[in-house]
Amino acid sequence: MRAMVELGFTLTPDVPPQSDRTAAPFDPLRPTIFHQSWWLDAATGGDYCEAVVKQSGRAVGRFPYVRERIFAGQFLCGMPPLTHFLGPALDDGPGAACNRVLRRAQITRDLLRQVPACSGFWQKLHRGTRDTLAYQEQGYDTSVQFTFEVAPQPAELLWRNMRDKTRNVIRRAGERHRTHELADIEAFAAFYVRNIASAGRRSHYDAPLIVRLCEAAIRRGQGRIIAADSASGEPAAAIFYVWDTQAAYYLLSTRRRDAGNGAVSLLLWDAMRDIAARGLIFDFEGVVSSGGALFFTGFGGEIAPRYVVSKFTLGHKVAGRLSNPFRNKAAETYL
Repeated sequence: MRAMVELGFTLTPDVPPQSDRTAAPFDPLRPTIFHQSWWLDAATGGDYCEAVVKQSGRAVGRFPYVRERIFAGQFLCGMPPLTHFLGPALDDGPGAACNRVLRRAQITRDLLRQVPACSGFWQKLHRGTRDTLAYQEQGYDTSVQFTFEVAPQPAELLWRNMRDKTRNVIRRAGERHRTHELADIEAFAAFYVRNIASAGRRSHYDAPLIVRLCEAAIRRGQGRIIAADSASGEPAAAIFYVWDTQAAYYLLSTRRRDAGNGAVSLLLWDAMRDIAARGLIFDFEGVVSSGGALFFTGFGGEIAPRYVVSKFTLGHKVAGRLSNPFRNKAAETYL
């Protein structure tokens, strides 16, 4: 792919050769990287559960989850850390659409019946989930969260579809920073935790967890860490993103408090070109505030919904407040 020059700023795509691009077939029982056994092992240390439904000896449904003790005998059926969505994975097979709807609903019911009694249930469902009717009929609450997705396009179109302000921020950051792939995973994890601490906060993700997930994804050719260095050669910002057969996910980013937002924007531009060259969707995965929505909108994405399913007993709600009344995991990933 040729370099693109606009208004004197050279944008050179840093993409892998064709042979390195994702080519594995789509598996409906492992629809995302987060459903892969190796990801679940790395995220939980192997401490996760899985419901499976078979028909005629063939698996047609999988539901991996974690059962987490909250407080005073209260348990949550939830998701592993740094797993942005999960939920049941279904193979509804061929046939008429009406029959497939019925099959999906029945497989979902059968999976949920296998989940041990929990006082709380919370799952953010993957993009392949088309409805939540099977949950609603069993008394689960459903809601919607949103993300921004950028479809794969040539770099010229990606650049043109951004807001002018975002392009200007990237141009200025490109003059101040050098971007490169970061091979030192432990250095990235330490940089992340250190930046959280410097902001006066405690990281929900410890360094060993970050190292395990980065190593597992990068070893399988499904993850990448990139950093932006300042003129002094010191790292100013870094991001980690992963991908599967359909999409890539903006998983972690970190920056020094004096780095400014431009360094992260520059890295996201690098990641978007990389993922577009692989023919995949870039999923920003994580609109948690109006400020985040405005930031992601600048990159030219389209809004996409993600269903959330939950059910909590009164005891679980009380126990959750007692165990950590200031709990807020929403904003850390995108500092």
